[in-house]
Amino acid sequence: MTVRSVQKGDSSGARGIPTAGLAVVDLVDGIPQVLGCLKRADGRYAWANTGFAERLGRRPEEVVGRTVEELFPRDFARSYAHQDARVLTTGQPLQGHLELIVRADGRIGWYVTSKTRLVDEAGATWGLAVLSVDLNAHLTSGHAGLARVIDEVRADVGRPWRVPELAALADLSPKQLERLARRTLGLSPQRLVQRLRVEHAVQEIVTTDASLGVIAADCGFYDQSSFTKQFRRVLGVTPGAYRRVRR
Repeated sequence: MTVRSVQKGDSSGARGIPTAGLAVVDLVDGIPQVLGCLKRADGRYAWANTGFAERLGRRPEEVVGRTVEELFPRDFARSYAHQDARVLTTGQPLQGHLELIVRADGRIGWYVTSKTRLVDEAGATWGLAVLSVDLNAHLTSGHAGLARVIDEVRADVGRPWRVPELAALADLSPKQLERLARRTLGLSPQRLVQRLRVEHAVQEIVTTDASLGVIAADCGFYDQSSFTKQFRRVLGVTPGAYRRVRR
């Protein structure tokens, strides 16, 4: 794998990016539905596209050279750094990970994220390439049934949804829905419902003063312990920590 410098005038100003990383730059720079970035092995950003920078309320050049600890609240930064370290250490890419992203202006959205390790021409670990795709863009017309399921669950998130009900909404058999959800989102239908409950919980945490117990019940969680577990799994922080960060 050869190494060359980013062309002069590139917004990142980074140098020595492996060819595979430059391919990422060429493919996704300027595509608003994609959040793209390259991180060096020391955790510092070497490049970020406009979509990624806007998520942080910054310009791309303001991201380069910084670490997650400098750009995200502490609890989120710890979660992201742990995920990065796992990919760098094992070499196993993170593929099709569905995550809830909170933008600088408080808007939330689902993104399908993948991370892979980059190596230089000597075979040494250089860093990471990270891409996140807006779920709404990811769901094409061929996924209309799955999109309908998502809309219906959002409209009545506290309901005890069962897979046959979800399949009927999608006009699919339960097995067909299972295959489609796993292929498209990397999740089972049941896990997708949990993700959408967390999404609704985020909105309530930000916009209301309701207790976490009340929010857990409103969102259809069995109890507050289950709510906390699922919330941490999706966002990397507890509901209480998230409320403190947002405030």
